[in-house]
Amino acid sequence: MKQAANAIPRISLLWLLAGFGSSLLLHTEHLPIWFLIPLTICVGWRALTHAGRLPYPNKLVKTLVVMLSGAVVVISFDRQLSLEGASAFLVMAAMLKLLEMKTQRDAYVVVFISYFLLVCGFLFNQSITAALIGISSVWIITSSMVALHMSTPAGNVGALPIARYSASVLAAALPFMLFAYLLFPRLGPLWSIGLQSKDAHTALSTEMAPGDIASLSQSDKLAFRVTFDDNRRPPQNELYWRALMLDFYDGNAWQPSKPVTTAKWFNPRDLDNRDDQGIGYDIIQEPTDQQYLFSLRGVQALEENTGVTNADFLLARKPLFQRLRYRAWSDPTASNQADGLTWLERKQYLQLPSQGNIKARQWANDLYSGAVTDWAFAQSILTYFRQNPFFYTLEPPLLKDNDIDEFLFSTQRGFCAHYASAMTFVARSVGIPARVVVGYQGGEWNAQENYLTVRQYDAHAWVELWIPTMGWMRFDPTAAVAPDRIEYGLERAVEKEGTFLREQILSSHKMRGISWINSLRLKLDSANYYWQRWVLSYDKQRQGKLLKQWFDRGSYLDGLYMLAAVLGGLFLLSAIVLWWRDRPKQLPPLQRAWVALQNRAQRSGLEPLIGETGSSYLARLGLAWPELDQQSRDVASLMDAFLYGELSEKADKADYKMLVRRLGQLRRSLRPRTKTSATSNVHKGTV
Repeated sequence: MKQAANAIPRISLLWLLAGFGSSLLLHTEHLPIWFLIPLTICVGWRALTHAGRLPYPNKLVKTLVVMLSGAVVVISFDRQLSLEGASAFLVMAAMLKLLEMKTQRDAYVVVFISYFLLVCGFLFNQSITAALIGISSVWIITSSMVALHMSTPAGNVGALPIARYSASVLAAALPFMLFAYLLFPRLGPLWSIGLQSKDAHTALSTEMAPGDIASLSQSDKLAFRVTFDDNRRPPQNELYWRALMLDFYDGNAWQPSKPVTTAKWFNPRDLDNRDDQGIGYDIIQEPTDQQYLFSLRGVQALEENTGVTNADFLLARKPLFQRLRYRAWSDPTASNQADGLTWLERKQYLQLPSQGNIKARQWANDLYSGAVTDWAFAQSILTYFRQNPFFYTLEPPLLKDNDIDEFLFSTQRGFCAHYASAMTFVARSVGIPARVVVGYQGGEWNAQENYLTVRQYDAHAWVELWIPTMGWMRFDPTAAVAPDRIEYGLERAVEKEGTFLREQILSSHKMRGISWINSLRLKLDSANYYWQRWVLSYDKQRQGKLLKQWFDRGSYLDGLYMLAAVLGGLFLLSAIVLWWRDRPKQLPPLQRAWVALQNRAQRSGLEPLIGETGSSYLARLGLAWPELDQQSRDVASLMDAFLYGELSEKADKADYKMLVRRLGQLRRSLRPRTKTSATSNVHKGTV
């Protein structure tokens, strides 16, 4: 009997399965496709168990399933403790809990697990689409909990009342959620924890080998978005977004010679040093697990915990494990280290392997001997790229040990990394300090909303040479070979080759020629931009500005005080609303007058009888108070006529008020008596 009372009702089980399935929607991007097999088995087995066609799994079966599932998850994620692997193991454990669910207590556990799985899904995706999925999932999971409360094994409540009730509960919680979001001290979100992820193509790498950036350019994932102050957007061919400096070459790949951890960190006093030639901009950058930030040339930090390195790169104090919004200022005309390099810096920027690429070294010496200045030498390299049959491609041939020689004089086919690597090598070989700069070039401008979107396929590499009296100057050999790449973007540059996002067949970025698809893509992108700008980027600093603007306060303590006051006011308002909604309904005047008469008589001992008519009660009242016998008869006659007789169909407000008034007069005429005297008079009358 007890087991039957604790059984899970059918409607509750359906809601539970729907809620559990919805909590997995945000995990679909990183879970292997084979996860559908155990999910189908667990859900199907649980449904057949509820129908009585299959038994619950015994301890041996559960033990074997747990061991097998754990081994499969570990093998599927290459035996690495990654964020995706931990999430997959959690999902697998939740599916097994769903399988063994028997009682309502188990069902509540599954509900709370579903909530937790949903929250974990935001570790991987915080877009506005994920938010809408999350809201729908919360509603479904809450409905499953409501179904457990409202349904019993003996009878089920319909799905519509359950869904409506859960929606009303969430709607009631919405004001509290908004005020807590705006006023509660901003803490680092769960997805800011620095856990290792196996996703390797979402950001620039600190090492550049031939083909690295080409593979990154096959991704349409977002890198960052930019909003310019007063819409002062530089020309497309000047949008070189600097991120990393690579100054060490081992004969195969370029990488930083040492980690860059020192910078001139933001100081509010430096804000007065900006000139009118620069431009300010606001960037929302996706997580990279690195410290580098994106900026244009001549950058100045405008945010706390950001700084500028000696090489003119913007840096964060800590690696970015979450999306970051920050401001910066750049002056493209500013020079960097124009006053000269130290001996150690010259050695750093002239480093090359002692052997290899002999043809390139000899060709560089010959070219340099005919150049008047270092600037002229750089221009002669660019001229060589323009006048020879070099080809810009995302599918360059593989290069052997002497990769620079083979590229310059044999294959002559490559991506930006090939051209930047070759020019840097050649310049260093003749004693010109040079370095490779990796970042992004260009971006897609949204003319309606006035912001720039930069994606992974905009990744780019170029060269900076140190020219005496001028400092570090940018040279882009890719622009000499494929000017369309700089002016119009990657898609135009490889249009004939047809390699743009070849691995992503259904990408909307490949369908820009279809107007309605492109329009829909831009609108969705705008919605995501504003979601990131105003919701996801709402951090401690912006909360302080909001408190300062609204309440002339900006500290956490003030925010807590305001939150407590607002919550207290909301609770008080809710209590008043609930009291008003559930207050006893006021009786009509006639009923109030009748109840008042009965209460007055009851205090003297005249109790109303069950099933007694009004006339009978007034007759007994006349016997208890003989002096009021005639008045009681008159009121009884008027009441019978009003309710049942000639006045029942044509009674108006005047008749109604007269009856109420006569009842009030009769009540006021009652003189208090002892209970025994009133009761005895009634008995005498009835005899």
